[in-house]
Amino acid sequence: MVRYGQVVVGAAGAGKTTYCNGVRHLLSLQKRDSLFVVNLDPASDNYAYECDLDVRDLVCAREVAQKYELGPNGALVFCMEHLERNVSWLCEKLESIASEGSYVVFDCPGQVELFSSHASFKNVLRKLEKRLGFRFVCVHLVDVQLCTDHANFLSAILLSLGVMLNLELSHVNCLSKCDTIATHGDLALPLERYLDPSLMSTSQFRSRASRGLSPKFDRLTQGLAELNEDYSLVDFTPIAVEDGRSMHALLRTLDKCLGYTAKAAKDAKDVQAETGATEAQALVAALDASLGDGGLSVDWQEHFARFAAAREGNRKGEEDPQKTQINSK
Repeated sequence: MVRYGQVVVGAAGAGKTTYCNGVRHLLSLQKRDSLFVVNLDPASDNYAYECDLDVRDLVCAREVAQKYELGPNGALVFCMEHLERNVSWLCEKLESIASEGSYVVFDCPGQVELFSSHASFKNVLRKLEKRLGFRFVCVHLVDVQLCTDHANFLSAILLSLGVMLNLELSHVNCLSKCDTIATHGDLALPLERYLDPSLMSTSQFRSRASRGLSPKFDRLTQGLAELNEDYSLVDFTPIAVEDGRSMHALLRTLDKCLGYTAKAAKDAKDVQAETGATEAQALVAALDASLGDGGLSVDWQEHFARFAAAREGNRKGEEDPQKTQINSK
């Protein structure tokens, strides 16, 4: 008996809830069977969608904070430890709604310590694997805004690595909100460098992440950048929830990680006479056709190519200012 699960993690504000809502909408358009969304955030105040199972029915962070006089972080840790002690409640609820072959998206809290170092959440997942036969893939969302500051981006790389090592799951790191890049100003490097940080040299990290700071911080940055460059353990997938093509490319990757094969709906009214395909199959085919090399939507690829060309032109102009002046005449 196998069930499939996306474990959606990331810092507060990374777009986890928006992502879960978008995944639910896209998968419902693709007519996937037995799709459920589970809220595992006991501190959530309100949701943009109706979840199928809510951990707040077991424990609520606000009530815990008031009863035990805890801060927001302490209340979340307490709630996760309480969930671990009462994991049978979660197993029974999941078993009642998610049958064999079901696809479940878990919307998780925004306190990153729960995934990078604390053991309770990891133990909950292990018990779900053992008791209900879940196959999990971790989707770690990182706000693309962090790319505008190399020190913050290096921290995001280390956090991603910490979550990978702690949860010990198939893992996909995503740069979320990629459609908002323009609002954050020009990136220092082409986006492809951020998608595969191993392409960034140590000198590029040091020159931008430790500029104007102490020599001790510079040496720390150098050591961390060398770790990233030598082992190449972290890369990122660009997504924007409003862009169905990027989400579809990500879902294809996640399905491979899970070993999941979607079952196409067989409704006669959805059959198209010309191709004999269902509407769901036609949607998937259209999304596939809109993707270019590397899983990026075609218009994104063109945007990134123009950006890279502009950066390259600026760099050459800086290297040979005299030639630039002559050409301008």
